[in-house]
Amino acid sequence: MKPDLAKHLDNTRGTVAEVDRIVSSHSYRGDKRTVMVMGLLSTIIEHHRGMLQLIKSGTVGSSCALARDLVKGTRYGLWIISCATEEQIHRIEEDEEFPFSIPDVVREIEAAYSADPFFENLKGRWGAQLYRFSRSGIFQLGRWKIDSSSGLPSDEHEIRDMTTIATLCIVVLAAKFLASQKHSADCEQIEALAADYVTRSW
Repeated sequence: MKPDLAKHLDNTRGTVAEVDRIVSSHSYRGDKRTVMVMGLLSTIIEHHRGMLQLIKSGTVGSSCALARDLVKGTRYGLWIISCATEEQIHRIEEDEEFPFSIPDVVREIEAAYSADPFFENLKGRWGAQLYRFSRSGIFQLGRWKIDSSSGLPSDEHEIRDMTTIATLCIVVLAAKFLASQKHSADCEQIEALAADYVTRSW
């Protein structure tokens, strides 16, 4: 691993650790909506740690699978914060699988945050890569290669993209969760952390 990529991964790890510290510094209500989003945040932060460990060990394909779940969890969390009704929250709790259409969820999230400069800036800058990394590996068949190292090829640029997107997903969900809990100063701190992260990553 080249020194620049190792430095980027350290920056990525440190940013998420700081987000986790800020979120964990508060006590929260025990209502279903809050508990669901906290559960999603905890899960995607754990996925992020696992993803970095897999990259470090050279298992990049498996880290992509965790990145896809991380993106999905972020979408669910943003939708639960901003769009879900109490009846829909109840359905999520009762059903074994997420009972709503992902395209509908994405449209509702984008409508809910369309006036939010932080969200719109990240979406505008990373939207195309976010879509690409959220696709299942089976739909990337055109990128497969057959040789002594068969599988999906990945280079350091793609690893940087994937880890940056995964990190910003956590940052966005954490910031919007804190805003919904009326912790506006901490929301602003996380948004500033995101700006610093992007600057140092590129």
